[in-house]
Amino acid sequence: MTTLHGHDMLKSDYTIKERKADEQVKVQKGRLIKEIIIVLLCMVLGSALIELGANIRSIGKGKQSTVIPGESITLEGFVSEGGGYYLQSGEGVLRCELNGEYLKKLIYDFDSKDLVDAKITVGYDNSMGKEETVTIEDKNPILLTRSVVNIGKKAKWIQISLSNIESGFFIRNIEVSNSFELNKYRVFSSNILILGICLLVIFRKKIGKEIEYGFAIIALALGIVFVISIPTNKIGWDEETHFKRAYEMSLYPGEEQVSSEIAAQFRADTVYNYPYFQPQSYEEKQNLNGLMNYYYQDGDHAVTVKGKLCGVYTPGLVLQALAMKIARAMGMPFDCIFLAGRFAELLLYVFVMFFTIRIIPMGKRVLTFISLTPTSLFLAVTYTYDTVVFCFISLAFAIMMREWLAEKENVNMKRMFLANAFLIIGCLPKAIYAPVALIQTLIPAKRYENKKKRNQMMVVAGIVFLLLLASFVIPQMLNPSAMEDVRGGANVDSGQQMSLILTHPFAYAGIVLKNIWTSFTDYAFAEACYRLLGHLEPAPFRYLIPILVVFLIATDYTEKLNRKINWKQKTGILIFLGMSVVLIWTALYVAFTALGSTSIGGVQGRYYRPLIWMLYLVCSSNFVEIKTSNRQYNRFVLGAGMLVSGITIWRIFHMFCI
Repeated sequence: MTTLHGHDMLKSDYTIKERKADEQVKVQKGRLIKEIIIVLLCMVLGSALIELGANIRSIGKGKQSTVIPGESITLEGFVSEGGGYYLQSGEGVLRCELNGEYLKKLIYDFDSKDLVDAKITVGYDNSMGKEETVTIEDKNPILLTRSVVNIGKKAKWIQISLSNIESGFFIRNIEVSNSFELNKYRVFSSNILILGICLLVIFRKKIGKEIEYGFAIIALALGIVFVISIPTNKIGWDEETHFKRAYEMSLYPGEEQVSSEIAAQFRADTVYNYPYFQPQSYEEKQNLNGLMNYYYQDGDHAVTVKGKLCGVYTPGLVLQALAMKIARAMGMPFDCIFLAGRFAELLLYVFVMFFTIRIIPMGKRVLTFISLTPTSLFLAVTYTYDTVVFCFISLAFAIMMREWLAEKENVNMKRMFLANAFLIIGCLPKAIYAPVALIQTLIPAKRYENKKKRNQMMVVAGIVFLLLLASFVIPQMLNPSAMEDVRGGANVDSGQQMSLILTHPFAYAGIVLKNIWTSFTDYAFAEACYRLLGHLEPAPFRYLIPILVVFLIATDYTEKLNRKINWKQKTGILIFLGMSVVLIWTALYVAFTALGSTSIGGVQGRYYRPLIWMLYLVCSSNFVEIKTSNRQYNRFVLGAGMLVSGITIWRIFHMFCI
């Protein structure tokens, strides 16, 4: 009989534990491999089924389009000429008689020096056998000479109508197509969305507990689809200005010769990037990208673009500029360079807001929903510094609130300094948010380790506020005309406007308060801050989004933490937020509004975005109690955000990529 000594028994126990650990690792690896295989199969099969469904009526039709014969076409205003049809000026109608069979797309080539605004009217029989018509606006970018219009009807006839033609319009090769097409945008997007859904299912338990992981998956998946859906063109607010700055930064310290067509992307006074004339189908988008790539590579290269930084706006665009620089160094075509900047902005948005939601001790669900609304994601995928402003101000405020409401620890000075650094990054492009720096002065003295540290933070807050405010005020005082916005019209005079404000302070206060009051509901709860999408149509859910916002304000409440902020401190936060709002309206009154006007122009709801969730947090209450688990509540918020932005992005994808 063998007797085990003490060290042998310990060794035996250790060996058993090692085996169990190894077995557990093997099981986890096996589970991971199975999950990866299942996800890949779902992606492949799902995207294949989606492509099959999208082309179900085209199976067996081949890849050729059919030219509509001349005897099936009647003309009004047009004349037959040179194998096509010519409209010299004014109005014209071209009607094509069809056989009532399903028509997927209408195709025609054209030549015109004007921006073409055609109306395609389709006649078809409805489900009751009665004829109905639908009209499609066909607004083509100036660079395109072929129009591909999605019809999707059993068309009996099609009518192409034009008006206000000044320099002649020639149309030829009018075709109909039902061909099977493998749409690379649809394949890629369906794979991304299926992957996102699989991740939500696999990590559903973790997401139920920690909502920021759900936000990251949904925002990244929808954002990637958003990025590839929108055209390589101006669609966002002032996007040509932000793109120009980012492009110049990406060239720093060198320079580049670009063609006139590419340089036109830097300006608003050109038809090359007119935002209301965009490609409206998969083929048109492909053609536009191909043309832009051609002009970038083989154009006239007549314009010199010098690399330079852009002052206080640099932090807001530096990541987009870096992405463009890398894409250019890799020899990518222009459309990929353009895409790289937008994608970098999305990654920054998801990364920073993930940690903001994770850090903030209260109001997580409100912030998550706001961050998933259509306007938020739209700004995250276009050239703008608004994303950096929103992200870093939100992150700074989240850190401040964490230090304010921490259970046991005193205020961590390093974290507070970091919060102020983030605040400076966020406010530099738009110093009108400088008063947010003063919120940290409301943190109770007892939260600090000693009086000295509290005084240090008070000084830091004051310095940050004054420096940011100086970056806004001093340039205005030194050179008032430099701050003027030409879009405000010829009657804008910043210097004279400032004089009027200073000589009539009470009258100006009344003007500001009136404008704030009349627009507050829309700018703080409704379309202006959640549904607007630059130069695209507003997102749907006109009533649902405000209802959800109000619901979250009323229910996303942490009583234990809210009690740590008394009514005096909440009043102080509201005052500082109000100061920022007044600065927003004042900046636009000085730089954008006609001299002496009582109506302030240029203010948009998106300017409220860095402030509104702070307002919601202060206004939250326990008037409504939700009797459900945090896990279910988190899933509801994520589902609501995915619904409103998912349908919005689907509509945009269908507009540009089908």
